[in-house]
Amino acid sequence: MSDSLFIDASKRLQAALKYVSISEDASERLKHPKVSLSVSIPVRMDDGSLKIFQGYRVRYDDTRGPAKGGIRYHPNVSLDEVQSLAFWMTFKCAVLNLP
Repeated sequence: MSDSLFIDASKRLQAALKYVSISEDASERLKHPKVSLSVSIPVRMDDGSLKIFQGYRVRYDDTRGPAKGGIRYHPNVSLDEVQSLAFWMTFKCAVLNLP
């Protein structure tokens, strides 16, 4: 296992693509998230200090309709983690035939 959740997910995708028949274009699209958003949210704390919180949202693929993606606001979150969440949500929704 690598240090990157997203790289691990991508490797699983590459292994699975050997067993399905999809176009090269579709295969290439599935290797990358469609949109990644990184935000910095300034919050004035009770003591008057300003603290900046990071947040991420990733929309991996919307070929089948509206995308359920990864979204996290947490002190220990990373873009890599949110990309992985969006990646897996794309395939979970496809398996259940959800948009």
